[in-house]
This record gives sequence, structure tokens and C-alpha cells, in this order.
Amino acid sequence: MPDPDVVDGAILSNAADHLHAVFRAPGRPARTNPATTLSNADPAGDLSGDGGTSGALLHGDCLDVMARLPDSCFKAVVTSPPYNLRNSSGNGMRDGRGGKWEQAALLQGYATHTDAMPHSAYVGWQRRCLAEMMRLLRPDGAIFYNHKWRVQKGLLQDRQDIVAGFPVRQVIIWHRSGGINFNPGYFLPNYEVIYLIAKKDFTLAPKANALGSVWRISQKTGNPHPAPFPPDLVRNCLPAVDQGPVLDPFIGSGTTAVVAEERGLDWVGIDVSASYLDMAATRIAAARRGAAE
Repeated sequence: MPDPDVVDGAILSNAADHLHAVFRAPGRPARTNPATTLSNADPAGDLSGDGGTSGALLHGDCLDVMARLPDSCFKAVVTSPPYNLRNSSGNGMRDGRGGKWEQAALLQGYATHTDAMPHSAYVGWQRRCLAEMMRLLRPDGAIFYNHKWRVQKGLLQDRQDIVAGFPVRQVIIWHRSGGINFNPGYFLPNYEVIYLIAKKDFTLAPKANALGSVWRISQKTGNPHPAPFPPDLVRNCLPAVDQGPVLDPFIGSGTTAVVAEERGLDWVGIDVSASYLDMAATRIAAARRGAAE
């Protein structure tokens, strides 16, 4: 049975639907063409909110959409980009001969992204994304950038080539409940990292530093997205900021928006995949009804 809170099966919007005024609640008042260009969008749109929790799911390439948003309009960015795992020096993600990886959804990449860019192109893309996120941050804002270190050709790939030159204030370790990359050359990697990339005036909310810099959080299960991060990860990030608006330029299945809704924070999510935005729409609608996550 169709979800009554979802318009046309999705809460999809082009950036042009939202930049002329405050964030609207998800849902389009009229059907729009996802291929609509953003050339007529007002880059100076008011992003202050209307007194209640509000958000927008924006359909498009995140660099194109972010380029049309005004400077200094977000308090926080919480995101996890594609990791480029299918461009691998090993066999696990590249061709499925890695045993435990055989059933992994990411063997096929994402709905609209192969996750197999040449490494230099991937690094350049992510650095452009981070530069846009920094432009969109308020002077007291911060980015929580979740990524994964891995071994390539026998050496640690710690993503320093992506974050070099950005104001990384801290590396948080996300200690997961397990791992699937069993290799006799190194210990089982059962963690990912969150780079806290902060503008000069950023400070944590009172008592948030008591969380420490190692977060023990189990992976998310029961989510059809190939690489969801768990709501509890975002539940650590957002109270540490305790203000909105919040941006996730790789919104995927909508976890950042769901947790922002829980905390009464305005948010914007971007994704190039309409199917993932459908997924996010359904979860956000459920969150607004108070359904358990």
C-alpha cells in the first residue's frame, strides 16, 4: 500500500524548488522534471527555516547543487561519500573472489555510480566536494566526513591525499562490531574514521567532548542501501553541534535527515540517485510519524 506521506512515491525536489525561500517540508506541491536545470535557481535563497523542523531532498550531482547554495549557510555537514572500493589492488571488491565479499551489495557499486574511479580522479572529486562543503559552512561550523582507510598494494591508504590542506581538527575512530576483509597480511580492519574538519570558530556543544574519540557502534542492518551508516553514528555527531541547518551531500537512504528530524534540526540532503531519494523519502516520512528506527 502506498505511503500516504510520500508524494508520487518519493520526496524528490530539484534545488530550484527550494532556493527561493525557506526549506520546505519534504514533498513537492507539483510534479517537476528531475532533469530540470538549476540555472534559474536563486543562489541567495533564505535558508533560515520557518520556525519548525524542515528539510529538502535535492536531486542532482552534489557538486552542481552545492555550487548553487549560498556561502556560510550550514552549521554542520555529516556525510559519508562513496569509498571507491571497486578500484582495488586486491580481489575482494574488484571481482568477487574475496570469499566474504561475494554477497556484498557494493560488488555492483551504487545505483548511479560504479565506485571504481581512477584513484587520482576520485581524490580530485572528493577534494572539490570538501571545498564546496567548506564554503557552505558558517564560521562556527564543522564537517563530519566518514571514510575508510584500507591497504592497497601492501601499504596503508589513509586518505591523507583527500584531506590534506583542509582544517582537520581530529580523527574519530568508528569501531564497528566486526569486519569482512580477512587477509593474512594484516589484522582484521574493524573500524572506519570520521574526520572532524572544523572552521576556526567551531566548538563542541557543552559536555559533548565526553563522548571521546572512539565510538563503538554496530553496523546498520536491514537497510537496502548498499552502504548505509548507522543512525547512532549521526546521533553522536548532531548533539555535538546541537544546531542546524545540517547538510548531507551524499544523503543515500536518508539517515542524516532522519536523525536531524529527531533532534528538531533543519536539514538538506543531496543525491544523484532518484531511487535512493525514494528510499530516503520513505524513511523520513516514517520518522515524522514517530516510527522506530
